[in-house]
Amino acid sequence: MNIEKRLKEIDERKLEIRSLLEGDAETDLDAMEKELTEIEAEAQELRNKIELAGKIQTGEVAVKKIEEPEVKSMDNLNLVEPAEYRSAFFKKLLGKPLTDIEKRAYETYTSVNTGGAVIPVETANMIFDKMVKVAPMLNEITLLRVAGNIKFAIEGTRNAAALHTENAAITPAADTLTYVTLAGYEYAKVIRISKTVATMAIDAFETWLVNMLAEDIARAIEDDIINGNGSTEPKGIEEANTWADTTNAILVNSASSEVLDFSAIMDLISILPNGYMSNAKFLCNSKMFYGSLVKVRDADGMPIYVRDMEAGVGFRLMGFPVILSDKVVDNTIYFGDFTKVVGNLSQDISVESSTQSGFLYNAIDFRGTAIFDCDIAIPDAFRKLYVGTSL
Repeated sequence: MNIEKRLKEIDERKLEIRSLLEGDAETDLDAMEKELTEIEAEAQELRNKIELAGKIQTGEVAVKKIEEPEVKSMDNLNLVEPAEYRSAFFKKLLGKPLTDIEKRAYETYTSVNTGGAVIPVETANMIFDKMVKVAPMLNEITLLRVAGNIKFAIEGTRNAAALHTENAAITPAADTLTYVTLAGYEYAKVIRISKTVATMAIDAFETWLVNMLAEDIARAIEDDIINGNGSTEPKGIEEANTWADTTNAILVNSASSEVLDFSAIMDLISILPNGYMSNAKFLCNSKMFYGSLVKVRDADGMPIYVRDMEAGVGFRLMGFPVILSDKVVDNTIYFGDFTKVVGNLSQDISVESSTQSGFLYNAIDFRGTAIFDCDIAIPDAFRKLYVGTSL
């Protein structure tokens, strides 16, 4: 670009706008004011470049290589963060016009991503933080964020070290690896809202969108982490084993007038293999915890739960952390090492909008989508307690 030529064009346009404003012809004052603001900002940017070039020539400023705009990634997902791009991204969603600077930023970062516009880093982080807060199981499982289908290796059989006789041959241990293959299931949520949303400030709109989309999609994903059937949806903890009383599960038989007591909880703990104890946690819903577990007393009449002072929030039951999720069905407790659930969020939540689909309603439709899959790496790492008539 010829900077001097462009500055001259801007000056000429300013004079044209002044003549239009002083003339008798009708003018759109808002449009004129907007254009003046944009071209003045562009002119100032060009003058700054001229000033910097002069300083470099006189030695006042050392020459530095001007880097190309950086496209940052987070676990192989293309996410970009410049403020101008973030502003342009949300204005596009709202159907608002972009400034010249925003247009350049939008074109730059969409041109390096063949999939089109990608969500800004700051927003992507907000969405993921919100998802983890709403769906705590995302923070408990082994969660990958790798695009595409993956095959993940996890420790299977692990044998103890053996004494070695000096100068004798060493026999390799028969340790094994377990492989988990993950594909992807699509989660989607569409929100339709009046076009008055376009009047919202960018920050307010971003917060609203994050809350609406991240919460609902996160809850659906957590439901599958716990209850997924492994056939038409991810495989969840409920499907980790074929549950059998006293083997990998404890049945508190309500038909036989049994009650959830200290003995049943200790039985549940006792059937988990010791190798998983260091990471073991309880998982149940709030109704089960506050309605039943907090009422259980040990042999000395003392509660079996305490507040988790180390974590600052939450509880411990017999020394093990407690995870609360409304997606666990009533009367059910899971106990085990939840890192043995392997999940992959192969696509973070992406956001698109359409005014065409909501045309007759004077509305804008916002669609959030994510791709996720999970599986049980080691079924033996999980145990279940159920209060009812059968497992």
